Amino acid sequence: MIVCPWKELNRYAAILPGLEEAVKLVDSLTDLTPATYPLSGGNKVLIQQGVTKSAQGALAEAHREYLDIQYILEGQEAFGWAPVEDLQLEGEFDTAKDKGKYSGEFDFITVRAGFCYIVFPEDGHMPGVHLDEPANFKKAVVKLKV
Repeated sequence: MIVCPWKELNRYAAILPGLEEAVKLVDSLTDLTPATYPLSGGNKVLIQQGVTKSAQGALAEAHREYLDIQYILEGQEAFGWAPVEDLQLEGEFDTAKDKGKYSGEFDFITVRAGFCYIVFPEDGHMPGVHLDEPANFKKAVVKLKV
């Protein structure tokens, strides 16, 4: 897992194929209406917005084929994190959606506008949650094949 300011994200371009293309696309967007933007190599960017949900009782997710970069454009969210090897898979892993749902114990970080976090296949993550009060958010989710 990596947490950093979006403006510093390109420092990881040498180790994350497709990152430069994704950053360029996100930085060029003037319309932040929720949508999906395809990138080369099966990568994509999703613009999402909503209200955070309570972390209490929520399940995390993890992926096998993609890493996520979640960039907070407006508002804030907390996210839970734990090594996927320490979590319990709830049900079957959905290979078509590249998503498994997991339960367990998590550490939480609040991320505000202008910051992003990268989660790899070994990172169980619970995005879009709050610990106290609901918050509005708008974010770009970059999905890069690993």
